[in-house]
Amino acid sequence: MTVSEPRQSAAADPVVIGRDKDSPTVDYSQTKISGSMAYTGGFGHTTRHSGAAVDRTLVCKAFMDTEAKVVRVCSPDGFGKCFATSIIKKFFSVVTRHDMPRESISGYNSNEIPSTLDPEVARAGRAKIFESTVLRQELPVFFDEHFCRHPVLLIDFRYMHNVNFVLMCRGMTYSLMKLASFWTEAYTQDQLDSAQKEALASMTELRTELNENLYNPRFDFDNCGDNLRALFALVSDFVFSVSKQRYIVIVRGYDRPLCVSAGKPFEDKARKIYMALLSQIFKNNDRLFKGILTGVYAFPLDEAVDLGLNRMSTIMPT
Repeated sequence: MTVSEPRQSAAADPVVIGRDKDSPTVDYSQTKISGSMAYTGGFGHTTRHSGAAVDRTLVCKAFMDTEAKVVRVCSPDGFGKCFATSIIKKFFSVVTRHDMPRESISGYNSNEIPSTLDPEVARAGRAKIFESTVLRQELPVFFDEHFCRHPVLLIDFRYMHNVNFVLMCRGMTYSLMKLASFWTEAYTQDQLDSAQKEALASMTELRTELNENLYNPRFDFDNCGDNLRALFALVSDFVFSVSKQRYIVIVRGYDRPLCVSAGKPFEDKARKIYMALLSQIFKNNDRLFKGILTGVYAFPLDEAVDLGLNRMSTIMPT
């Protein structure tokens, strides 16, 4: 099996999306972002060579314009994959309690998630960080059509360890638990009907059970695959039930489970678990609107047809 690794050249100029080469240099610091192509919402990205902040919100339009339902982006670390998916999540995702203004305590914003959700307030706050962007200014019709329209399920596998099968399973389980944690805190009880409250309770129960047993030496990790699929199914049921919209799935570090198991005695077992999860997410999933996988390596997926990824588009720097 061969794995393609994107070429990386230290001398190459960075690819800048949405910024003309003759655009003025932008002043970017912790307290100030100025210039026609940047804005104060936190998406002004600093290039490695020029130190200029650039507007990359057009990645949302590029993502939607891709004919493939699922896109895989493979590039070396530091090429902005996480940054791009953060923009996609912030733009497309439906509003939740996480978008509400945080209470200020002694001049600092509290880390506690607000206890209420006012969709109009949350949406206005999210819109504010896009108000001076190229996407908002130049593509208003696209912006209004897609802004805050789809739930976004973010699964991040980037921080998994490659020591043994148990640690790999813990890493994958933790990644799915973080996804579930986000959505268990997304809405208030008074916004849910009885069926949605039941779905939320089931998701919370399984997440709590896995959390309590994650570091239990007697925990049976041979059932890791079943637990992962069960938790994703509960998240999918709850999110779709509440939003009534198909969701976008972002998988960061999609290649990490394959990297940590490559050449290890547990490689076949680990790959089987991971491929079954990807199949559940992407194959014949009527609730899936679009998907994006990011990673460093372009692993050949011999099971692509079984995963529903046989028409996946792969983007790599050359």
